[in-house]
Amino acid sequence: MITVEESALSLKRNALYNSIGSLTYLVCQWLINVLVVRLGSYADGGMLTLSISVTNVFFVVATFSLRVYQASDVTGRFSASRYLSTRVMTSLLGLGLCVLFALANVQYDAPQKWCIVLYMLFKLTEAWVDALAAEQQKAMRMDYILVSFLLRSITSLGSLVVAMRLWHSLPLALLLMAVTTLPVVLLYDMPIVRRMTGFRLRLRPEECLPLLRAAWPMMLNAAMMTLLVSLPRYVLEFNFGQEVMGIYGAVATPAVIVQAGCSFVYSPLVAPLSRCWSQGRRGEFRRMTAKALALVLALFLLVMAGAAALGQWGLQLIFGQSILPYAWLLLPVLLTSLCSALMYFFEVPLTIMGRLKTMTCVHLAAAALSLLLSLTLIPRLGMNGVNWTIILTAGLDAAAMGCAAFALAGKETLCPSK
Repeated sequence: MITVEESALSLKRNALYNSIGSLTYLVCQWLINVLVVRLGSYADGGMLTLSISVTNVFFVVATFSLRVYQASDVTGRFSASRYLSTRVMTSLLGLGLCVLFALANVQYDAPQKWCIVLYMLFKLTEAWVDALAAEQQKAMRMDYILVSFLLRSITSLGSLVVAMRLWHSLPLALLLMAVTTLPVVLLYDMPIVRRMTGFRLRLRPEECLPLLRAAWPMMLNAAMMTLLVSLPRYVLEFNFGQEVMGIYGAVATPAVIVQAGCSFVYSPLVAPLSRCWSQGRRGEFRRMTAKALALVLALFLLVMAGAAALGQWGLQLIFGQSILPYAWLLLPVLLTSLCSALMYFFEVPLTIMGRLKTMTCVHLAAAALSLLLSLTLIPRLGMNGVNWTIILTAGLDAAAMGCAAFALAGKETLCPSK
């Protein structure tokens, strides 16, 4: 039986535990992308990249972008039972929409459809843990989150290696990943949070609707940002097939770690920025935002310098000589990761200022531009068309939000919800 200590940990210890766990899990997910190519083929890698790109959108529906809202609800506006019950409902909605999408796409063969659905099942374990972790975060016990990350990293990576080596089947590997990570959620995370909160699941729509109405703008914004990156990859696979998609995904996997590294820079600023804004310290708010932005850009310049010097060697080491003709894609792919990271960066100050409608307008315009450029550039430029589409759309999105954030921070005297 798991015994939960009631005493909260310090902010520094919680931040350290969460960072170690998040980074470990991220590296393991990156290794999964690498091992699918090394133990299978670029076609398998393309099928996995397609599954990730498609399910990312439905994962946003499954989580409804409630993590920050839930973790910051220290006054108890909504109970743990309501948050967790809502997560079950939204997870089922996300899964249902994903299945319908896979069935409706007649250009996909049976293995592709199975991979999309099975990977979504795996992602649902993440969605459920995300809601449970928010309650652990509120209790200032993120050491439990670290253990969960480590256990799920081991089970997901280990099960994929076993399935790919023994049966050489990506659908079976994804099924095994979902099956082996589920017990971690049921036997580790759930008992801890049940003891902390005493939650009970009440799966009734009327229980979930008030919370969903409150979180709807955040979910829509997150879905639009995800679509900016996922749509071009979907169009690439549609036009050129899963092997080309696999090659692009192989080169693009390091960019995921870069983007996550940028998030580690600005995520700790959420609470200090919130205090500055609520207390009317606008000058300090702008200075902190500017310093964090400078740090993100400096980190990116270091990564670009390292990639220019060692990127080709690193890709060959990981994927072999077959990747060398495409190593030139690495630098533009890293630029797409910067544009995406800046989008998420400027979400922080605008969310704190309550400018959700401003963000929605920017994201909707960028999503429309992404569709237009994807259909125009990718059939002509192939993999580089994906890069240009993301750079232009995410870059313009980030620039518009950045200008809005600094302009509004300079003029606002209140904290409106616009």
